[in-house]
Amino acid sequence: MLTFTVITIFPQMFASSLGHSILKRAQEKNLVKFNLIDPRDYSTDKHHMTDDYPYGGGQGMIMKPEPLVAAIEAARNKNPKARVVLLTPQGRVFRQSEARRLANKDEVVLLCGRYEGVDERVKAYIDEEISVGDYTLSGGEPAANIVIDAVTRLIPGVLGNENSAADESFSDGLLEYPQYTRPEEFRGMKVPEVLLSGDHQRIKDWRREKSHEITRQRRPDLLSATQLTGTATASMKRRRAPVYVALLHYPVYDKNHQVVTTAVTNMDIHDICRAGKTYGIEGFYVVTPVKPLQKLALKIIDHWEVGYGSQYNVTRKVALALARISDNLDDTIIDIEKDSGQKPLIVVTSARDTGTERTSFVALQDMLQSMTRPFLIIFGTGWGLTETIISQADYVLEAVEGDSDYNHLSVRSAAAIILDRLLGR
Repeated sequence: MLTFTVITIFPQMFASSLGHSILKRAQEKNLVKFNLIDPRDYSTDKHHMTDDYPYGGGQGMIMKPEPLVAAIEAARNKNPKARVVLLTPQGRVFRQSEARRLANKDEVVLLCGRYEGVDERVKAYIDEEISVGDYTLSGGEPAANIVIDAVTRLIPGVLGNENSAADESFSDGLLEYPQYTRPEEFRGMKVPEVLLSGDHQRIKDWRREKSHEITRQRRPDLLSATQLTGTATASMKRRRAPVYVALLHYPVYDKNHQVVTTAVTNMDIHDICRAGKTYGIEGFYVVTPVKPLQKLALKIIDHWEVGYGSQYNVTRKVALALARISDNLDDTIIDIEKDSGQKPLIVVTSARDTGTERTSFVALQDMLQSMTRPFLIIFGTGWGLTETIISQADYVLEAVEGDSDYNHLSVRSAAAIILDRLLGR
C-alpha cells in the first residue's frame, strides 16, 4: 500500500478530491492511504503562526521553518523511508516518468508551500523538489492533488482496466491518439473506418500514427525527448515505414526566385539511386513535365537496366532499378499510393529559411521506425523547392548544415547525408 502524507495549512482542501472517483475507490481497495498533517499543530506560539515577514524586506510572507520541519520529522518518525517532496516552482518538472518513480515508494510526503514560499532552511530536511508546471499557484495544495492523482492511477489494481494507464498520453512519450464511441456518425462526422474494421494490427498502427501526428503538431518537443526502450529498439530492426524519394525539376526556383524547370543530369540519377539502394528506399522518382528530359532520363536508366551497362556493372543495374519517371508531384503521390496501398506523408527538404516549423532528424527517424504509412522525401533542384510545394508538406525537415556560412551542397550530396541520418545504422 502506498501512503501519501500531505503537510498543509489547509487540510480541508483535500476532503472533496480524496473522497471521490478513482482516489476514493483506491482507498476502499486498501491500495492507497492518505494522511493530512497541519503544521499549525506543531507551532509553539499561542497564535499557532506558520508564517512571518522575510528578512531583507520584500512582498508577502514566508512560511516559518520550525512548524514545517517538526511536521516533516513527525512523518519520518512513523516511516524513516518516507520520500519527502517539496512542491515548488523551483523544482524539477513533474512528468509521467516522475509519477512512475513515486508510485514505487512506500510513502510520499508532500509539503505544500504557501505565500512567497518556505524558509530556505527547510530544504535541508526534504529529499527533492517538484514543480507541476511553469505557472504560479496560490499554494502547493492544487499541485499535491495533481501528483496524488497521477501517481495513484499507476498503482496496480487502481484502474479497472490494467491497460488503461499504458495507453494514455505520455505513457510512451507521445500524446494519446483520438478516441471515439457510439454513435458511428454524429452530425455528419464519422468514426474512422479503420476503427470499425476489426483488424487489430491496422488499428494499432493507425493509433500509433495518430499519436505521432498529434504530438508533432502540438508538442514536438516530446518527440526529440522520447527515449526508445529495448522493445522499441528491437521493433525498429524488424520494420520501418516505406520510404520513397523524389527529385523535383519543376516547379523550382532559379537564383532570381523565378519558377523554372531544371535539366535532368546523369550524375543526380546515378548517385541518388546508389544512395537509395544502400539505405533501402522503395523507389526514386525523377519528376519533370518536359518530355525530352523524360526521354533523356529513360535513356540513362535503360542503358544500365537493359543495355550494355547492365552487363558491364551489375551493381549499378540493381541501383538504377529504383528509378521512375513522373510528370508531376501529384502523379508521383498517386503512383506511391498504388504501390504501397496508402497515401504517403510528404517530407520536403530545403537549405533556405522557409519560415515554417522544422522537423528534426531525430523526430522523423522515430516516426519512420514506428509507423507503417509510407513517406515521400522530396528534394529540389536549382535554387530549391517553391513555396507551393513546401505548403503541401506534412513535414519540413531541418536543414543539413556544416560549421561554416557556406551552404550549397549538391542535391545528390544532401540526399546521401539525409538518407544516412534517417535510415543509417
